Amino acid sequence: MNRIGAVFVVTLLGSGCGPSADESAAPDAVSDRESVPWVLSARVEPAPNSVWTLTGTVRARHEIPLSFRIGGEIRARLVDAGAQVAAGDVLFRLDPRDVTQQRLAAEATVASARAEHENAERERERLGDLLTKRLASEQDHDRAVTAARAAEQRLLAAEASLEQARNAILYADLVAPATGVILDVEGQVGQVVSSSQAVARLAEDGPREIEVQVPESRRVGLPAEATARLGNGPASGPAGGPASTPRSAQVTLREIAGSADPLSRTWRARYRLPELQHEPGLGTTVTLTFETAREASMPTARVPLGAILERGEGALVWRIEEGRVEPESVELIGIVGENAEIRTDLAPGTPVVALGAHLLLPGQAVQVLER
Repeated sequence: MNRIGAVFVVTLLGSGCGPSADESAAPDAVSDRESVPWVLSARVEPAPNSVWTLTGTVRARHEIPLSFRIGGEIRARLVDAGAQVAAGDVLFRLDPRDVTQQRLAAEATVASARAEHENAERERERLGDLLTKRLASEQDHDRAVTAARAAEQRLLAAEASLEQARNAILYADLVAPATGVILDVEGQVGQVVSSSQAVARLAEDGPREIEVQVPESRRVGLPAEATARLGNGPASGPAGGPASTPRSAQVTLREIAGSADPLSRTWRARYRLPELQHEPGLGTTVTLTFETAREASMPTARVPLGAILERGEGALVWRIEEGRVEPESVELIGIVGENAEIRTDLAPGTPVVALGAHLLLPGQAVQVLER
């Protein structure tokens, strides 16, 4: 090997013996930066009012079960479900033969009682004349007076029975008590029904209401107002005319049941619909949206669900301050979607760790990536 080649080899060997000072320091700096974890941060926000919904149906203010006042066999059914009826329209008829015979019997009883009463009155007058002439005793006269009074009362009772029999003939026709719509019909021709047995149901014309079933957890503090969504129909009618039903309307609470349904354990509530140009049909499904205000004495905040850490000692979040994290105890109230509602002393706008909370320790340095 010549002199030039030997010098080149020595130079290469010398240059590979050790790194320079700058090259040895660089890996330590990179290692320190990599040991500080990245966290996603979010800010504490005031929790909005609680918004929730219930599904209900449109009902008439008054829904009247229809039944006969007397029992009998249905001879005629003159109405179908969905029919519009006016007050006084005949809906059903019973076989009138029995009540007709009852009226005839009552008329005969009245005639007999009237004859007895007239005879008793004549006997009382005759004995009264004889008593003045001292040809009859006072005892006989008193008996005649008593008999006349008893006959008079029997006549009054017979006349009352005749009036009931006449009414029974009228009750053989079931008439609509008000103008409205027949919701459903249960009575059929040939069916024998008893008095007060419902054969149909009438929805009276007038104000419309929305009936909902309120869960037990919402019973106390049920809002008096709500927004009713009346369907997803078109915003306008044909040729740009008015909509067949409005998209929404404000409704007000009219009543709530005094006890829960024994099966569903919910409370029936009725919300009054305002007068609308186009009334929604009975039975239409409606969604009521409620907004419950937060109590001023119990302020709440909202943070991402991933910010909540539970280690068996109560919920907490990591507060970020000057590149380090510190634990803050909070009270978890509820979960709404991807957010958690909490009660905390942290001011709105305070940055907290939104993701990766389970990997941190108190006072640990972090690199922050804002959400």
